[in-house]
Amino acid sequence: MILSTPPVSAAEVYNPQQLSHWGLLRQVRREALIDGCIKDVAPPEPETFKKLLEQWCSQLRIDSPEALQRWQQQQGLTPEQWQAFVARRWRWLNWCEAAFASKLNSHYLERKPQLDQVSYSLLRVSDAALANELYLRIKEAEVSFEDVAAEYSEGPEKAQGGRLGPVPLSQPHPMLAKLLQVSSPAQLWPPKQLESWWIVVRMEELHCAELTDELKQRLALELGDLHLEQLLNDPKAAQAVPASPT
Repeated sequence: MILSTPPVSAAEVYNPQQLSHWGLLRQVRREALIDGCIKDVAPPEPETFKKLLEQWCSQLRIDSPEALQRWQQQQGLTPEQWQAFVARRWRWLNWCEAAFASKLNSHYLERKPQLDQVSYSLLRVSDAALANELYLRIKEAEVSFEDVAAEYSEGPEKAQGGRLGPVPLSQPHPMLAKLLQVSSPAQLWPPKQLESWWIVVRMEELHCAELTDELKQRLALELGDLHLEQLLNDPKAAQAVPASPT
């Protein structure tokens, strides 16, 4: 049986009921709110815009004018609309950076526990007595942590001699993360029970997240996303165009 598919027009407009049925209404409202935010943000300067276009093409692996034209046709965009589409994210970032400049440092400090990364060594065994014996041997420098973990550890860290990281502090088990937060480099902790395991942990290195320009942009976009979520969750605000937050 051959099924015929009606043609889709790029100019076709869909009503809210259809968008809701497809699970797209919230996303469309989110994009409309962004448009409201950036309506007064000037487009990038020609030199900056040229770099944006080059980066965009590189990310999508579009390496020829023909490939770009095909993409534009698939998306139903004219060349001018495509340029506006590429500039839109840059304008949104600029709006977020300006709107949340006064909140950036406090947001950075709030997010720092999740942004900082840690390297540590972990040994886990199911027997408390064995854990204590191995801890003492490591403490007295009879054997290296790496050798003990490679021989005795019962988790996947065994393959790396117990060495893990760097990973965000939010990734390890909450109890282990709290332990690492108060640790100093090279600090060895006596055995502690973690669920069904007895673990021995040594802090190796803390990699503090510095507030670089790249991180500032990331945090500004995070604050922008939080702002949009607040608007979308407010029935009245979700229907309105937002002003710049105070």
